Amino acid sequence: MLREGWIFFKNFIRQNKFCFIGTIILILTVPPLTIFSFVDNIYHVESPAWQQFFYLGLFPLMIFGLALFCVGIFISRQGFFSREVISDLVQKADKAKVLKETAFITSVVLTIVLVCMGAIVYSAYHYTESVNFCGKLCHRVMTPEYTAYTYSPHAHVKCVECHIGPGASWFVKSKLSGLKEVVEYVSKTYPRPIPTPLHKLRPARETCEECHRPEYFIGDKLVIKEKYSPDKKNTRLYTVLLMKIGTGGMWAKKPHGIHWHVSPDVEIFYKYTDEKRQHIVEVTKIENGHKTVFKRSGEKIEGKEVRVRRMDCIDCHNRPTHIFYSPEEALDLEFLKGRIPTDLPYIKKVALEAITQKYHSRKEARVKIAQYIRAFYQKNYPRLLKDKTQEINQAIQGATDAYMRNVFPQMNISWNTYPNFLSHTGCWRCHNEEFENSEGETITQDCTLCHNILAEDEENPEILETLLGQ
Repeated sequence: MLREGWIFFKNFIRQNKFCFIGTIILILTVPPLTIFSFVDNIYHVESPAWQQFFYLGLFPLMIFGLALFCVGIFISRQGFFSREVISDLVQKADKAKVLKETAFITSVVLTIVLVCMGAIVYSAYHYTESVNFCGKLCHRVMTPEYTAYTYSPHAHVKCVECHIGPGASWFVKSKLSGLKEVVEYVSKTYPRPIPTPLHKLRPARETCEECHRPEYFIGDKLVIKEKYSPDKKNTRLYTVLLMKIGTGGMWAKKPHGIHWHVSPDVEIFYKYTDEKRQHIVEVTKIENGHKTVFKRSGEKIEGKEVRVRRMDCIDCHNRPTHIFYSPEEALDLEFLKGRIPTDLPYIKKVALEAITQKYHSRKEARVKIAQYIRAFYQKNYPRLLKDKTQEINQAIQGATDAYMRNVFPQMNISWNTYPNFLSHTGCWRCHNEEFENSEGETITQDCTLCHNILAEDEENPEILETLLGQ
């Protein structure tokens, strides 16, 4: 049964070079890709190497094989669709039977191939939406951002949730934009460091507010910050703040506090002249239909490219995920995690000096940070270097980790390359004496609108004894 059709099908494949090569490629790629796609969907393969081999290696090869097969069918004069063959088969009953059998066999084979390819395409699509694809494919370029992401508050949120969001239109835009980035990566013309902010990023309110709802932010938040002094005892200091989170407007409650800026009753627009949006020249506030314009006094913008932006979440939360810390903050985190022993004299000071030296590579930094710290204790505390070798090695590892998570010389990323606007650095771009309206009023600089300082850099603040009993 179907023997003659199968023979004709095989002979056709063998005689047609395009179909023959395409068939060989499909035989070599479809089965392993199908198996891997099912395994990936069931067990979620985490290995970037395996994903890249199958989805970025075999998958394009499979598409190429299918294309060759289709081209071979349509351009062959001995193929199923040539007029001569069809006319001859229609006139002869036995050959008509061969045509039917061959068409049936072809349909079955193509159906199986297309079903397998559907599963493969589905898995490949989800791979392009994965963190491994975004963070680990272009190793040299994305290593800094991926490293920061893995230690961020959003480490369990997929990249596409924020960078693309729901809907097909932004998915298409992101893939078209990605083609340009692929060219830059292959030609090694990508910028170092990657410039921020991303001007083609989807509006934050369409992504951030999928989870965060400003209208439901209520009340105040107590924030306790800890840091360590670069003195002999590495003194722990506390800053206690009452942050007035406020609300963007909830039912009948008037918008107030920090999130007043995103109230439905308030619109803030600003003009800036630099790519990083740090030099702002004009601020416009529209509140309940009333418009007020604040201009930077003495600012000359003739000949400068001035852009206008409506303020949203990332104008303050500009590093919500890819957080790069200052050297002091990075070391303080290592202290808080217990990675750097506090009983080593001057360890904060010497570690800070070690990690802020200029190194040409991360490999060099790893060696010289250790040498710097050991040299300090060899010179000043030689006995301690022998008695507390383990603690010093632990401190060296903590200091090195602080460096490795924030500095990437190959991408020209050093300390403070990416400032965090969730601080005075961000606020003072607008809230300063240089902005005045037509009546001579300035943008408020009243810090108590956003927070109250309950203690600042104190070793044993009384407020903590009151609140925590310690």
